[in-house]
Amino acid sequence: MSNIRHILSISGGKDSAALAFHLRDTRPEIAFEYVFFDTGEELPETYEYLDKIERALGITVKKIYPNKSFEKFLQQYNGYLPSPTERWCTRHLKLDALIEHVKEGIIYNYVGIRADENRTGLIPHREDFETKMPFVEDGITLNDVKRILDENGVGLPKYYDKVYDEEFDITYNRTRSGCYFCFFMRQIEWVWLLEKHPKEYWQAHGFEKGDFTWIRGMSLEEFAKPANITRVKESYKKYEEYKKNHKVKNGTMMEEMEFLMRHDSSLAEFENDQFCSMCAL
Repeated sequence: MSNIRHILSISGGKDSAALAFHLRDTRPEIAFEYVFFDTGEELPETYEYLDKIERALGITVKKIYPNKSFEKFLQQYNGYLPSPTERWCTRHLKLDALIEHVKEGIIYNYVGIRADENRTGLIPHREDFETKMPFVEDGITLNDVKRILDENGVGLPKYYDKVYDEEFDITYNRTRSGCYFCFFMRQIEWVWLLEKHPKEYWQAHGFEKGDFTWIRGMSLEEFAKPANITRVKESYKKYEEYKKNHKVKNGTMMEEMEFLMRHDSSLAEFENDQFCSMCAL
C-alpha cells in the first residue's frame, strides 16, 4: 500500500545506526525512509557519523528541522531552560518535527531500543502511528550492536572515544547522541565538552540566564573553574573505582545510587540511557 510509510530515525548514535544495518539485512523487502531530526545544536562528530552511515549503506538520510531554533523556543519560554520536569526541547525540536513530517499515511516508526534495555519508544496518540522495536523482537543487545557496527566498517561515533587524563588516571567520554547540551548530561560529560568542544560549551553557557542553568545551582561559567573541574574528576575517579569493586544488581542501579548519595552528592548527576529515550530520534 502506497500510504504505508516506514520511518527509521537516525539519531547519530550507535543504536539507530546499527538498526539501519540490521533492518537492511533482516527486512530487505521494506522500503525505509531514513531521517535525522536536526536540532541545529549537534556536535560535529554527529554529522561525520551520519555521512559515514550514508556511505556504508548507500542511502540518503533526510534532515528534518524544527520550525524554530532552540534559541527562539528559549525566548518563547522566557529563558526557562529544559529540565527533567519540563522537557520542552524534546517536544518542540523532536516530537513536533516528527509529527509534522509524517502527518500523512499509516506510519511505522522504527527505533533502536535494545533487548537489554528497560525503556519505551515514542508512542504518539495516533491510531495510524505504530512504534516498532526490531532489536527487542530479535533479541539484539549492546554487544550485538557493537558487532554489527564493526562488521559494517563504521564502528562507534567518535564522541564515544575515551579521553585519558593522566593526572587523575581516568578515562571519560560522551555517552549519547543529541544536542551538545542537555540537562541529563553527567558533570564529567560537561568536562568532556569543555575540553573537546569549548566553543559549544560556551554557547551552552550563553543560553543560561539567572537561576536557569544546565547544572543545578551552578552556571557553566562557575563550573569551568579549575577547582570544580578537579572536584568532578576526583568524584568520577571514586565512582569508577567503586564500580570495579562492587557488583550492581541486575536490572537496577540501587547500589550505585546509594553509593553516590553516601559518598559524594556531586555524583548524583549520574544517569543512564533510559532517561532520554525520546532523544533517540
